[in-house]
Amino acid sequence: MEALIQKKHRLSMKVATLYRFSALIFSMAYGFLIVAFLQLQYQLGSGDIASYLHFFNQFVGSDAPELSMQQDGAFRLSIFFLRDIFNVEALAILSAFAFITSTIVAYIFLRNIRSEKYLILLLPLFIMAFTTPITQALFSSNIRSGIAFTFLMIGMVYLRGLPQLAFFGLSSLIHFSMIPFVGLYILFHLINRLNFDGIKLNNTFTFILLFCVSIFFAITGGIVRGTSVSSSFAYNILVFYVAILIIFTSRKLIKNVYGFMSAGMIFIYFTGLLIDVSYIRYVGNALLLYFLFLVQEGEKSKIEIFTVGFIPFFILTSSYMFSNLS
Repeated sequence: MEALIQKKHRLSMKVATLYRFSALIFSMAYGFLIVAFLQLQYQLGSGDIASYLHFFNQFVGSDAPELSMQQDGAFRLSIFFLRDIFNVEALAILSAFAFITSTIVAYIFLRNIRSEKYLILLLPLFIMAFTTPITQALFSSNIRSGIAFTFLMIGMVYLRGLPQLAFFGLSSLIHFSMIPFVGLYILFHLINRLNFDGIKLNNTFTFILLFCVSIFFAITGGIVRGTSVSSSFAYNILVFYVAILIIFTSRKLIKNVYGFMSAGMIFIYFTGLLIDVSYIRYVGNALLLYFLFLVQEGEKSKIEIFTVGFIPFFILTSSYMFSNLS
């Protein structure tokens, strides 16, 4: 009997090792795909990559300009530093950042899938969610926010206590857009603490609180950033469609930290439309967080409903992207 148990244990260990290796290979393949998207944007002169490279190509050697050490300035100076250290083009450094961040985030998501059965169920949605334009742009175009989001994900999934706070702080310093994520994460755990301490907060109150806090973050960000809306009416309709899927597909949404944050980011996006501020990049973050919610809490029927419902958004936005590239 003991020999049989040991045999099963060894078999399960081999299966787990195979799954980790497969997840790593799949994640690296996604990383190379993101680099291909980055190279395509470079060739077409589109996205943030074009503006970054236009800036870096103005300076050669160690001829770096005077830049502030805050936010984007620190990021640009780090590119100059790495470019000189490794004696490569700025495009190579940006490509390396895109590959590393996309690979790490994809691996985190794949490793959190509960079982092989759920892997098969979630794989179509994983492919669509990670390759839809609004998501892949997080890594292939918005390099700095992609780095910040990667630190945020590592902190949320793997760390606790002071190391987690350090990663949250670093993520927010790299890109201020991560502050609402940190705020929503902390709010979720404060609500759970109140429930644990005997103060019962029902779902309606929690939902209203989430809505109000999201509006606060949206308005505060609008005052600081002051960026006008750039997305079209048709695109906003598509985002509204996905938001309906996210918010109403599962009642467990606000009981899971990633579902809670996903709903909050959707509220921030639509509040931004009302005050003429663009939070379009948050849609990709919200989508990935919702996917992680489905990974952890999603029921089979809910996963199937969201997967089928997401197909039109994926096809329409991908078609629009490729039509613009042609």
